[in-house]
Amino acid sequence: MERTSRTSARYIGIRGLMLWLLSTSVLVTLATCLVVAYGVMRDSLIHSALESHKAYAYKVASSIDQFIHSVHERLQYSSQLIGQDFTNRALVTSEAKRLQAQDSELQIVIIADASGNILDGYPHLDFAKTLKLGEAARRAASAGRPLVSQAFTSPDGHFSVFISNPIRDGQGNVLGLIGGVVNLREGGVMSILIGGHQLADAFAFVVDENLQVLYHPDPTRLGVVLDSSATAHAALRGGEGELEATDYRGIPMLAGYAEVKAAHWAVVTQQPREDALHPLRNLMHDTLLKLLPVSLFGLLLILAVSTWVTRPLRQLANSAQHVPELGASRELHALNAWYAEAAAIRSALVAGVQLLDLKISNLNHAAESDPLTGLVNRRGMNAALAILDQREQQYCALALDIDHFKRVNDTWGHDVGDVALQHIAGIIQSCSRAGDLACRAGGEEFCLLLPDTSLQVATDIAERIRTTIAASPLDQVGAMTISIGVAGRTSAEQTSAAILKCADERLYRAKDAGRNRVVSAG
Repeated sequence: MERTSRTSARYIGIRGLMLWLLSTSVLVTLATCLVVAYGVMRDSLIHSALESHKAYAYKVASSIDQFIHSVHERLQYSSQLIGQDFTNRALVTSEAKRLQAQDSELQIVIIADASGNILDGYPHLDFAKTLKLGEAARRAASAGRPLVSQAFTSPDGHFSVFISNPIRDGQGNVLGLIGGVVNLREGGVMSILIGGHQLADAFAFVVDENLQVLYHPDPTRLGVVLDSSATAHAALRGGEGELEATDYRGIPMLAGYAEVKAAHWAVVTQQPREDALHPLRNLMHDTLLKLLPVSLFGLLLILAVSTWVTRPLRQLANSAQHVPELGASRELHALNAWYAEAAAIRSALVAGVQLLDLKISNLNHAAESDPLTGLVNRRGMNAALAILDQREQQYCALALDIDHFKRVNDTWGHDVGDVALQHIAGIIQSCSRAGDLACRAGGEEFCLLLPDTSLQVATDIAERIRTTIAASPLDQVGAMTISIGVAGRTSAEQTSAAILKCADERLYRAKDAGRNRVVSAG
């Protein structure tokens, strides 16, 4: 009896230990898979947000650039007209009035002599307004070139900048200048330009070359100098990009930046990292809901198997006590069924892991695909380039950019622009070969990777794509064209970054040469 009690106590301990070990294994596996899934989805969301902010900042900077160029062109026209008869005050006054009436963005139009002394303006300038604008006019006159001034408070009390253009006579001598005051506060041109490209859950601000805030959704931030803004510093160094940084309140931000080249300003768009990751909670919630039934089934199966294990253990104990008996061998042989049950448990657990692995694989596929065109996105393109670099494989890269694509969006709207992108992507895909990889690099930019392809063959493929697009007009939009730069690996040491840079440079030369062409050498 005492031996039986000891055996029974030992049996309970083994059963509890097995239940604890198997349950722990399931929970650890589930937790590991959830952590991996969380990391994949988090990185995908952050990457997507950074790409969106980079594109958003570039759009805003381009809009401001175009506005400044437009103002300079209108000012240049007026300066040429006035330069023909600078002493004609009636002409000067009428042109100032006409320019201010034509351009609602210009609050005040002034005309000054070569020393910056204000000669006339519209609306009418009293002595106080003339005095307040005099410093901006003198600085612009001393520059002797088209200029965007530093920010100042206008006579109307608005935070503004002064955009000016010199007035020259027929011999090119500077007679004076004509310029306009542009309001930067809420309701001004900045609000209109940036509000027209509003990105959900994000905001943009603009600083000048001295890091003084020219535009911010919080009016109290206007005029503040952002000495510690890493994104603004990066933008003022030139170019565009993306960055994870902390704002002045210590809040982690996902940011994109771009330079306004016409004025050497910086546009920064950013979003709290927490806001960008908010959809991750819903994704994890859905994942848990789908895994819960599988996990519950696994735990119930573990409990059943743990109970079932006790039976062969008792048979083993009885056989050990009755070794001479013939029945003991049959009982030991019967323990073979236990391994089949253990294998079934492992199969059930593997099925659960495979289900989560499939979700992770689908998430990875979604993270490397462009949802609009179905082409590989930049992340997938970088992965493919890494493989080509690792293998030191010969390949060529085509950098493709749709000509005048902004006109499509501005004229027919972004819905038609999306259709145009799908149209172009389909042609690129159809003109490529089985082993080629068509990618959407961002916006209206595409890339085609051609493994084991010579530069001449790549050029022929590029020309085929170009001619096919030119000959395939899109309903409502009409004929579209594309410019292409072609580059290939010339040595085993050449990196993919260098090849893409070369292709981009040739793309820009194609643009500069008139667009709708292929540049592959030189």
